[in-house]
Amino acid sequence: MMIKISVDDAAVLAALDNLTRRARQTRPAMAAISMRMLAAVEDNFRAEGRPGKWAPLRPSTIASRAEARRSGKILQRSGKLAASITPFSHSDRAGVGTNRPYAASMNNGSRPHEIVAKNAKALKVGGRFFKRVKHPGTVPRPFMVLTNRDKSDIVQIMGNHLMAGG
Repeated sequence: MMIKISVDDAAVLAALDNLTRRARQTRPAMAAISMRMLAAVEDNFRAEGRPGKWAPLRPSTIASRAEARRSGKILQRSGKLAASITPFSHSDRAGVGTNRPYAASMNNGSRPHEIVAKNAKALKVGGRFFKRVKHPGTVPRPFMVLTNRDKSDIVQIMGNHLMAGG
């Protein structure tokens, strides 16, 4: 005696085909992920560090900003760095970046170094002008970081894209 079982697997195969197609077409999910990363970096600037606070400004920096009537927020003297953060995405990656040359030093910190004026415009320090100054370096203030919650949101975005159509 032989028992034959027939299974109508058309729905399962269609779901697998849809999943495979969506796994190949990730551009919409990557765009959403890059926007979530941008929101995370903006949150980092707004909170002045996440998950932990950035090192406070030096007293000399606070005094210099007060004299120039500039923002007292950390990493936001002019606001150009925070405004320069731009999302990007492709079919296989997502991220945020900046074109500001000093961004890496602000994010990662820097060692003490010498700054040389590049043109006739000299460097002003404490009301005096110099052609060279010794910069004390910067402490790291990581703004290009994701918290565990940010990472969880990114995984959720990709999961939604794969399972429910984004």
